[in-house]
Amino acid sequence: MFSDKLLSLLGAFSKYDLNRFRKFVQSPYFNDQEDVTRLFEVVNTAIRSGQEVVEALDKSAVWTALYPGQPIDDGHLRRLASDLTLLAQRYLVEELRGQDPVGEAIDLQRALAQYDLPKHLAGAERNIEKLLDQQAGKSPDYYYGQFRRHWNVFSRASKLAATAGFTDKLTAADFHLECFYLTQKLKLYIEWLLYRGFRVTEHEVPVVRGFWEYLEDERFAVVPLIRIFRKVIRSFTDSENEAHFDELLLDLDLCMPEMDRNDLRECYFIAQNYCALKINQGKTAYYYRYFSLIKNLVDKDLLLENDQVPEPVFKNFITVSLGAGEYEWTEQFIRRYADYLPARIRENARMFNLAYVFFYQKNYPKVIEYLRDVEYSDVVYALGAKSMLLRTYYEQGEYLALDSLIDSFRIFLRRNKVISKNLKREYINFVNLVKRLTSITANDAKAIADLHRRVNQTSYSMPKNWLLKKIAEIEGGKKR
Repeated sequence: MFSDKLLSLLGAFSKYDLNRFRKFVQSPYFNDQEDVTRLFEVVNTAIRSGQEVVEALDKSAVWTALYPGQPIDDGHLRRLASDLTLLAQRYLVEELRGQDPVGEAIDLQRALAQYDLPKHLAGAERNIEKLLDQQAGKSPDYYYGQFRRHWNVFSRASKLAATAGFTDKLTAADFHLECFYLTQKLKLYIEWLLYRGFRVTEHEVPVVRGFWEYLEDERFAVVPLIRIFRKVIRSFTDSENEAHFDELLLDLDLCMPEMDRNDLRECYFIAQNYCALKINQGKTAYYYRYFSLIKNLVDKDLLLENDQVPEPVFKNFITVSLGAGEYEWTEQFIRRYADYLPARIRENARMFNLAYVFFYQKNYPKVIEYLRDVEYSDVVYALGAKSMLLRTYYEQGEYLALDSLIDSFRIFLRRNKVISKNLKREYINFVNLVKRLTSITANDAKAIADLHRRVNQTSYSMPKNWLLKKIAEIEGGKKR
């Protein structure tokens, strides 16, 4: 294949980006090489024709398209590909810069300061102030923008012998730099706390002596993120005192008008992590608090990020909502938001999760109907679908179908080379436990105790609670 680096980069572009990049390439300011422009057209045509055409694009075909009848010059072709790759990377930077009007305005302020253009500079600084005031909330980027704005003013003033309000300009830059640093430092500390909650780590995020006391300074009372992040840290470092979490949710509601959309979404996700911690401790009432946070995210239109829902978030919301007994809400959520999942897993996620809702509703014929449409080439959904189908057959008392599925599931696990050994071991154990459920009776106390012990040793990545519930039903004589 011709230049995998170039083709993979341009292949990741949307049609919109390809159209925008064509204008970029054709601009003499950014590119004065006609051959690079022609190379782009060759690659662009191949990308729009499909992956097979791209994979068939070799050096010989590209050279012939650019220089018909001339002997191939491999070095020249590599240089063209390199130049076009660098141009594409510069385009990405320019597009990203265009999405930051405050950053652009501050760069203009800095550039104009090099010239004796006081009216232009005053207009640029008024525009910066306007853009900062228009921001939806006070994010770390807001404070960084304020710092840069005041720093530019201070730098200009420091070059003059006497400037009115010199120290005001200095302290304003210092305050906003502190706000940016402290919010980012607290964010990193919270990320470490969350990571430490489910992974063993020898590393930690250090803080200087007196750091926590310094945050009590009344100057920072006007910074909503510092206030919120401090409550988050108290909630996780003293998790047994659940009053901290109540205070966090209260402050989150109070500070919402002053917070940036992305920060608000992130804080809701952090609060959900606390609920998950409590659920894992056996406090099932937190399913309802978790669901309330999910519903708030959806109701306040905070869920979508770049018009997409990450698949793990989607699956997690469904698991929690079903755990809270919100079956109808969950079904509507799936039907509404599955379209915002990445295209490659969209239909699998839709059908599998709708089947999951029907399983909770004990509508087992619907479970089987929807699982038929799950594509088993996706290992994650194949494992989930087979696991759900096992439980469905058991619930229906379809033991012949169950035995047949157990046998085919074992073969699937044994032959599949993608699934890790540890995950295979867990699923094989789960299959064996389901098989054991079908063979014990209420009067076999020893077998029930042994099965109970084996299930308790199972990880929560398997349907552990379901297994325990089925054992309880057998003990009560409700199931063979």
